[in-house]
Amino acid sequence: MTIVRSRAVVALILCVALSAAGCAATRARRDEPERSGFLGDYSQLAPEKGYEAQLVYVNPSAAWSRYDSIYLHSVTLWEDEETAKLSPQDQKMLTDLFYRALHDELGTYFTLVDHPTARSIAVRAALTQARGAKVALRTVSSFVPQALVVSTATGLATDTAATVGSASAELEVLDAITNERLAAAVDARAGTKTPFTTRTFSKWADVEAACDRWAERSASFLIRQGVRTKPGAPPAPKE
Repeated sequence: MTIVRSRAVVALILCVALSAAGCAATRARRDEPERSGFLGDYSQLAPEKGYEAQLVYVNPSAAWSRYDSIYLHSVTLWEDEETAKLSPQDQKMLTDLFYRALHDELGTYFTLVDHPTARSIAVRAALTQARGAKVALRTVSSFVPQALVVSTATGLATDTAATVGSASAELEVLDAITNERLAAAVDARAGTKTPFTTRTFSKWADVEAACDRWAERSASFLIRQGVRTKPGAPPAPKE
């Protein structure tokens, strides 16, 4: 009987592990996103039903179908109290991480160009806040309810637990020649404390997952708007 029970417990753990791997790695933050200044004019942005980002603007007169390539600007990291404390190596790692996510995802569906053309859109993006997870505490609080209560209590002010990472980003899509704004978004995401994922023990795992999510949503948005995909591109990602 003991052996049977042990096998049942192992099977249950494996089941939880496999199901957790399919869960969202991050969630939208509920607090009001800060404006870093990266976008300059925020007056056009507002919450929009049907869009995941917290603040969104889509130019109603944009002729999206005339564009067939993307010029991706370098990603920037905007300084706040926390990012200012990061080493230059970590700061570069974060901007590289977000740029790579955008480059790889957009490059899957669209032609990326080195120089702006008359048929290109320009994509600008910035990380405006990044918090690494406290890995040791996070590992404990994923399994011990008492630790979870304590860590959540210390994070209520910003809607994130002390043991998960979080990030904020601002993105803008422009006509690459005229710089007319075609779309813009502000968003913030936080970790979900999902156990048994391959990224559980990485300090920057939640920030990486947020960057991956923003890259995926950017590609999906541009496909929906009608920007021309490159020859041989795979089907559009599911919503």
